[in-house]
Amino acid sequence: MRPLACLLLLFAGCGPASRAPGPLPRGVAWVPRGSPWEVGPLPVQVLDLSEGELEAPLPLRLHAPAAPGTWAVVQFQHGFTADVRTYGVMLAHLASHGFVVVAPQMYPADGIPLGKPWAAWEAEDAAAVAGWSARHAAAAVGSASTGAPLSLVGHSRGGKVAWLVAKAGRVPLSGLVGVDPVDGTGSALLAAQAEALPGPVEGLPRSLVIGMELGGACAPEGDNHAHFFERTSAPTRHAVVAGHGHGDMLDPEVGTGGLCLEGPDKDRARATVAGLVTAQLRAWLYADDSTNAALGTAAGAPLEVALDAR
Repeated sequence: MRPLACLLLLFAGCGPASRAPGPLPRGVAWVPRGSPWEVGPLPVQVLDLSEGELEAPLPLRLHAPAAPGTWAVVQFQHGFTADVRTYGVMLAHLASHGFVVVAPQMYPADGIPLGKPWAAWEAEDAAAVAGWSARHAAAAVGSASTGAPLSLVGHSRGGKVAWLVAKAGRVPLSGLVGVDPVDGTGSALLAAQAEALPGPVEGLPRSLVIGMELGGACAPEGDNHAHFFERTSAPTRHAVVAGHGHGDMLDPEVGTGGLCLEGPDKDRARATVAGLVTAQLRAWLYADDSTNAALGTAAGAPLEVALDAR
């Protein structure tokens, strides 16, 4: 009878696996420990959901602590035409420090720039994912959420998307992190889209803007991390990683096809970026004062980091 029942219930969903899990009871929240520059103490699991599975609005990849617990939730927005799978090392680093990280695949990652959604449309989809993340992400991996509003992290155009979501004000957020964010218009070839920050914007959530010194054509002046820091309301931090490029935080086997400038030590660049993000998220979502040195002086960072704040 089971196959017949599934056939009859095709449009309603078959069995509990098609429905998003309800929140699990909260326990004692994680107390972070260890250096943010190093991989954390928690083993990590990876869960892939197809669109519609557990009511996921888009295909999702989740990195989370492998053991059940009570964790804070973070959402990561990939760069233009990028594949969320190419950020695996960095996202696993975050999860190992006690975060459930939801990474939506916003559109097919075929590397072709034409035919992709505008950033504004992408932000609408990201907001829908954020609603799902806040309600269901922790339970999807067998854990509970701390209940704190999620933080949005975005690389390249994903940073622009994160800021657009914040500007819309429909999603409660603990903070914003831009990883070498780019606010480009895409030129006439890509329909000359509007900037997220055409001028200074007040009332945004607290933020961290991470820049890579070698932005080049992939993160040009006028559209790059400095643009975000200058136009984002306080409190905000600015951290620029010396001597490395726009894609140097991607996984070791991933290249940018010569499109972006690259630095000499991607392993240390990746650890530096992941450490900065981890430190800030620990400070925001777990009230972890032990990360003050990492955020204020970049003490112990694998690479030199120039810091500013207001």
